[in-house]
Amino acid sequence: MTTLTDDGQSPPTPVGGDPGRRLAEGTELLGEYQDSGYRTPKFLVRRADGQVMQLPLLLYRVACSLDGRDAGRMATDLSAELGQDLTAEQVSYLVEERLRPAGLIAPDHTDTDDPGTVTAPTRSDPLLALRYRKTVVPAGVTWRIAGVFRVFFRRPAWVAALATFLALDALVLLQGDFVDRVTAGATTLVHRPELTLVLLTLLVLSMVFHEIGHVTACRYGGARPGDMGVGLYLVWPALYSTVTDTYRLGRVGRLRTDLAGVYFNAVFMAVLTGLYLRTDATWLLPGILLMHVQAAQQFLPSIRFDGYYMLADLAGVPELFNYVGPVLRSLVPGRPAHPRVQELRPRPRRLIAVWVAVTVPMLLFYLITFLLVVPRVLPVVWDVLLEYQSRMEAAMRAGDVTTVALSVFQLLLILLPWAGAALVIAMLLGILRRFGDARGWAWAAPGRWSAVRRYAAFVGVTGLAGALVGRVAHAAGSAPTSTPHTGAGGRDVDVLISSPALAVLTCTVLVVSFLTSAALLRWRLSAVVVPLAVVAAMGPAVSILATPSPAVVGVAWTALGTTILVTANRLGVSAGRRGPRSVPWHRVLIGAGVVAIAAGVATTPLLALPLAVGAALLAIRTGWHSHGPMREWVLSMVGLLGVTALAALATPALLRTIPSALSPAGHQVILLIAGLTVIGASMIRELRWPAAALALVVLIAVVPALGVAAAAPLVLCSTAVLGALLVQALTCHPVEERPHPLLRALLVVPTLVFVIVGALL
Repeated sequence: MTTLTDDGQSPPTPVGGDPGRRLAEGTELLGEYQDSGYRTPKFLVRRADGQVMQLPLLLYRVACSLDGRDAGRMATDLSAELGQDLTAEQVSYLVEERLRPAGLIAPDHTDTDDPGTVTAPTRSDPLLALRYRKTVVPAGVTWRIAGVFRVFFRRPAWVAALATFLALDALVLLQGDFVDRVTAGATTLVHRPELTLVLLTLLVLSMVFHEIGHVTACRYGGARPGDMGVGLYLVWPALYSTVTDTYRLGRVGRLRTDLAGVYFNAVFMAVLTGLYLRTDATWLLPGILLMHVQAAQQFLPSIRFDGYYMLADLAGVPELFNYVGPVLRSLVPGRPAHPRVQELRPRPRRLIAVWVAVTVPMLLFYLITFLLVVPRVLPVVWDVLLEYQSRMEAAMRAGDVTTVALSVFQLLLILLPWAGAALVIAMLLGILRRFGDARGWAWAAPGRWSAVRRYAAFVGVTGLAGALVGRVAHAAGSAPTSTPHTGAGGRDVDVLISSPALAVLTCTVLVVSFLTSAALLRWRLSAVVVPLAVVAAMGPAVSILATPSPAVVGVAWTALGTTILVTANRLGVSAGRRGPRSVPWHRVLIGAGVVAIAAGVATTPLLALPLAVGAALLAIRTGWHSHGPMREWVLSMVGLLGVTALAALATPALLRTIPSALSPAGHQVILLIAGLTVIGASMIRELRWPAAALALVVLIAVVPALGVAAAAPLVLCSTAVLGALLVQALTCHPVEERPHPLLRALLVVPTLVFVIVGALL
């Protein structure tokens, strides 16, 4: 929550000709913050983006008066209402210097005409907040879900639920041998991995039900819950729910919302405990015990668990971490109490002082322990990863899909905390930079490190590309030399496979073409890194590139030609700005690009089919409704599609002579990832035509008659390019234009699992 203050200063110069101001659209005045711990009342305002802000009485009354009146009339009305002598200049100062930077004032006509003058509103950046998160359930759906479970907060319902929970726990303990039964349940989970997957699913459902409890209590109390989603809090995966609207409620309503998550956990645990007592399934006991530990952990007030918000609502101060610095400075002997501490009532002041005295040493202990333990734990984690890899390889050889899926999930659980640790370190460095910037340190200036970040990104992408080429070179050098095989027409179609140098050359051409096109088209860094990292990590992808069949060579020619055409297009755009004669080689580049693509199609005739389909769909999309040359060109492309389809039907006899470099499992992984990429790209309007072209290539690879080896390089390279376009589109589009987060998760999670499986092949 952001707090705005009224410093009581007058503007240095009067503001004349002040027009009438209004609140920004979507801004809601929530009224007084009830049961607060402040000596003077605080008032709440919520912006359209959900940010809740505290205002003193004067600023709040000024905000309430923003209904189109000019500053002079507002000053007269506020002076009579508040008993203060306010001038128009003072009111204008408060509006322009306090409320407008906070994003509470609607832009006037001059701001609309000149968007560059509009500054982004201030937004709070609280310490240890859940920064890395994604919305999954929108606010409208959350409202309906909360309505379903409102009955749980009626007095008979919650009394019966808590009594049942306590009674069932007592029955489990009275059975005796609790430790032995928990041990037996854990042993069952070790020997039956499918039950472990079921138990992990139940744990996730318990976390979801926990968040449903928060939003249900929010609606029951009279507030409106926001969205729900997933994120990474510190080093743990976490779920979250937005209930900031509960600040409009009293202390009882806020505490009900804080406790509702644990209450719903108790209901969920009561159901599982009853199921255990009914079936005597001991494998449920470890999960029930873990849920009890998670529920108890929520009461910790040192970090932003439910206990933190309970303590904040008991004190009547919404953001406790904002008082760490003021309280510590107030504890220095000889110094007066900080003004922010003086504004608190005695009881909340003592409560916050005790919380700071306990929390700060605890957080420092955690931080120092983390920094000392990380170097020692990393080798152990690496050994565990290697152990899981060997276990998954054995399970894949045995065809044990359940064990493979469980091992992949466990790998993700091992790696997630380390990703969170990296984010924590980045957060600490950001705090240090902001601290230095606030004190005028030159090295901490916002633009100081932009060049360093650019160089680091360049080095990282170059290293990733070099790693891919190096892996291909190693795989090509260690692969057994194949025997030349005579195919249709009496020629040696396999003669290229025995050349590791050609594999390195084709891979280098593909990587350089990809990076050059990305630089010319100004793709985001993530759109470049993700495909390169996936291809470099997956064994089947490296095997395809390490086998320089005619298909790989044809794809390399096509990639080179496409890059030349992209370069010619960019030069043409620049030429249009500087004059028609500034780029004399423009047509030469276009011709060279067309020749390179033609060479690729001649080397791999199968390339013509997806190229023709993509070109025809693009032409239909851009020119079908036009007349003249464009329509004739569309018809010619459709005709070319038919001719190419007939030509492709004549090539399988030649293509089947090329031995496949992929195992059946590797082939399936590549096709599954390609299929998921096609589905994801189909959700983006401008990517549907390349998605259709890739879908055709995948279909060719699935049909056994057309030959796996001929289509696999096309599938791999097309998937990498389409994946880059998909990442670029998702990161550039506004949030409201992106596919639903749940749909994105349904595609990203299985894709990540298949990539990990491919990396182990």
